[in-house]
Order: sequence, then structure tokens, then C-alpha cells
Amino acid sequence: MELEAKLEFPNILPDSKQTNHLLIRIKSPQNPTETHRQPLVLGIAIDKSWSMKGEKMESVLEASSALVNWLTRHDWISIIAYSSDVQIIQPLVNVIEKVAITDKVRSIEVATATNLSGGWLSALHAVETSNVENAFKRVILLTDGNPTIGVKDSALLNQIAKDHLARGISTTVIGVGGDFNESILADIAKAGGGNFYFVDNPDSAADIFFEEFGELGALYAQAIELNLDFAPGITVSDVLNDLPFQISESTTQFAGNSSFNSSQTVKVQIGDMRSDDLQSIVMRIEVDSRSFSPKQDLLKANVGFYNLQDSMHFEKTEMKFQTEFGNDPGIQDPDVLVELLIAKAHRSLKAVSLLIQSKNTEEANSILFGVIQELQKSKNHAPSAIGAILSRLEIAQSKIKDKSDFLSKHILAASSDLSRNVQIIDTKGLNLHNRIYEYHTKGDIDLYKCPELRLDVEKKLDEGFRFMIFNLSETAYMDSSAIGTLIQIVGWLRKRGGEFVAINLKDSVRKVFEVTRLYNHIRIAESRDHAQTLLEKLIFASEGTD
Repeated sequence: MELEAKLEFPNILPDSKQTNHLLIRIKSPQNPTETHRQPLVLGIAIDKSWSMKGEKMESVLEASSALVNWLTRHDWISIIAYSSDVQIIQPLVNVIEKVAITDKVRSIEVATATNLSGGWLSALHAVETSNVENAFKRVILLTDGNPTIGVKDSALLNQIAKDHLARGISTTVIGVGGDFNESILADIAKAGGGNFYFVDNPDSAADIFFEEFGELGALYAQAIELNLDFAPGITVSDVLNDLPFQISESTTQFAGNSSFNSSQTVKVQIGDMRSDDLQSIVMRIEVDSRSFSPKQDLLKANVGFYNLQDSMHFEKTEMKFQTEFGNDPGIQDPDVLVELLIAKAHRSLKAVSLLIQSKNTEEANSILFGVIQELQKSKNHAPSAIGAILSRLEIAQSKIKDKSDFLSKHILAASSDLSRNVQIIDTKGLNLHNRIYEYHTKGDIDLYKCPELRLDVEKKLDEGFRFMIFNLSETAYMDSSAIGTLIQIVGWLRKRGGEFVAINLKDSVRKVFEVTRLYNHIRIAESRDHAQTLLEKLIFASEGTD
């Protein structure tokens, strides 16, 4: 794990007070060498209240079955269904007999009320009491309404999430339909170190599970905490990212007189990271340069985490950051500017969602218009990243104009999606190009072949390739680990503005794609020429935007 710090304006003006922005970046390794990833222990709590009947429930159960098929024999799962009562559909079990598990999932039938806390706590308990060593633990809480029995108070629900996160179990929340309170569910996800999603179209439920767990083999670190000790004279006035944080202050009396000096410590809960990931944290700081000297460290930082690919070994990376004094602030750092704009856009979407809930559409539109204008002025600094943000904001703007159904839910979910998926990948030292590389797999792909496959692709990434054709003509069998590896490779390429196309699938492999719904997320072409043409069109469309 690597740590980096930057100031928006690099120079501190002497003998003055000034505002600046600090960017902290945490970077995970691209492809840690491992033969066995850590097991996952998952709990799924499915709302089976009466309002889930019909297409909603059918799609959720199919999506849950697809999730089971993505997991490997090293993983564990528990499935809970809740209405007025709580039903243990599948006690925690090793994912070996997948058909038996998916048959139980498909047997769930709707009932009456919504005991959200009961179903959630049951799933949390199953995961917490597992005896699986060195595991990544997460619960998926799925609902289409507000709790009607059990714990209803939002503060108590948030406390449940916080308490279990402290014990190593995170919670992701999926809201289905239009009858739930999105603010309550989003707060649970934030407190629980997970993600918040909104499903308005039942068919998209599988896409949500895919986004959450698609890159199973890429999970690298859990329970990441960033600790920052600032020099006296540096005050953090705001953490702009939507991450839990705490600020504490210590005061020291100077020897020989009655004057005092204070310094701040900031702790930020990052949550989980995949390999080849970049987490950015932006803070607004107030600098009183009269309280520290140029030779002092502006801050001392460390990031602690549990390494999922090293038997959950606790690791820590440390860093010191110094800056320069000068008579002018210096040139604005474009990296800090872009991350600041991303954080502002995320906050703006959250504010817009709340305004729409309170029927203040005119002000919501005004905020969106202002943010879009600001982003367009700075698009040249990072065309792909800022272009992705602009696309989300423009979609939100059009939904407001069209008075779309479930408007505030759509926009809050877009805010959550923006914080997860707009990523700036460190490609310094790489000469990215648009040549297309064709990779021929050799035989079947299973758990033991995956490290070799990732290593082969990683070498091509280091050579600047980001467009690849995977020829699977010699592959008749793929296990769940292979699926995870393909998804990971697709993620690597797309983060670099590239794409992946699979060709020449045998019937047995095509069946795997169908069972896991992988064809919704990985491009497939019927021939090499078709794949070549497809990629050339994508390259042509992207030219001029990167």
C-alpha cells in the first residue's frame, strides 16, 4: 500500500493565515502475487414483505442465485428472508452444492410486514459467528420499504451498522422500488462501511450484485483506517469525501510560560479496497504559518489495514509530508483540483436529492447547473474522469426536467455511484496506446491457472496495452475463480480507458456466462473480425476525449 500527499497550492505563505486543500491518496498494488485469495463470508437479508410480490421478488431471487454461482468453493454464504418473522433460508454453508443453495433461494415466498432489523441482525449474527479464518465479511441488506416492526429508529439502526463494522462486518444496502426512505438506507450503508444502491428496474438487481462482488478475486484490504497527525497551526475544517471521520485535538503548554499550542489528529475510515485501486481523500485546511517552521512536517500519516491476501495480517504504511514556504502560493495542482471537483459533485448530488425530497426543485436545478458549469471549465485536466461526472450530472438534470419517478432516490444513488466508480488511475511512467492485443487462452481455466493468466495480462498492461481480445477457443471449462479473474482483467482495462472482448466461446463456457449473467458485463463477439471492428469503433469514439 502506498501513501501520497499533495496541496492544491504547494507553497505556504509566511506569517499569515490561509485556506488550502490537501489531497491524500492511498494506492493498492496492481496484482499482488497469490495463489489463494481469502474466503468471503456473505450474509444476504432479503425483504419478503407483501410489497415485494411478483416481478420484484422474482428478479431479486434470480440475482441472488447468480451471486451464488459467482462464488467459489472457498466462500461461505447465509441467506435470510424477513417479513413479520425472520426465516433462515440457508444457514451459513460452504458454497459447494450451488444447485441446492439456489433451489432454496428460489423457494422464498412473500408474506406480510417488514422486520428489517430482525432480518439484518440475523444475517449479521450468522456471519459473525462463522468459524472461517481470515475471511472478508459482508452483509447485503435488501428492502423495498421502511421498517414497520422491530428497530425503527434511524440512530439505532446506524449504531448497529457501526458496531458490527468495528467487529469486521460491513453492510451494503439495496433499496428496491419507491417506498423506502433513501436517506435512512444510505446512512446505514455509510455507517456500515458498505455501499448504497437503488434498483428501480427489477432486472437490474443482478447488475447491483455484480458491481458489489464481481471482482471477488481482486479484494485486497479490509478495515482500512487513515490516521493523520497535523503540525500545530494546521486546522482541518472539512473532509469533503463521504467517509466516516473523527477529528480530535490535543493542547500543549509551552515550557516556561502560560501560552498554549494545539494540534489535530484526523482518523478516516476508508473501508475496503481492491487491488489496483486508488482511494482519494480531500480535506479543506486552514494554515497559520506563524505556528510552525518550514523544517517541520506538515503532517505524519499512517494507513492501517488487514491484508486479505496475506492471511488477514495487519499491516501499516507510514509517510511524512513537508511543504515549502514561498512568497506566492504556486501553481494549482491539477490532481487536487480534479479530486476536489469530484468530491464537490458528490456532495451536490446529495444536496439535490434532499432538496427534491422537500419539493424544492428550482433550487436543486440551480445547484446542478452551477456544478456542471464549473466542471466543464476544468474538463481538460482529466477528460475521462470529469466527463464521467458530467454525464451523471446531466442525466440527473434530465430526470429533474422530465419529473422522473423516484427522482430523489435516483439522484442519491447516482451520488453513491459517483463516489465508488469515478476513479483516476495512476498511469505515470506508462505509455498507454490503442493497439489491440489478442490473448489465446491455453486449456481450461481454474483456480490454479488464474495467477498465471493475471500475470500474463499484467505484463501487457505494463507495455501500455488497454484493448484486448480474449480468444477462448481452447477453453472448455471455467470455474468461479476464472470468472472473477476475467472480471478483474476487464476492470483493469476499463480503468485505463480500454475494453475487453471475448471470442470463440465453446457451448460449455457460454453456459457459464449465461448462468452467472456474465454476458451482461463482458463483451462477446462471434469472431475475431467482429471483435476487431468493435474495438476499433470504441477507440475511434474515445479519440479526442482522452
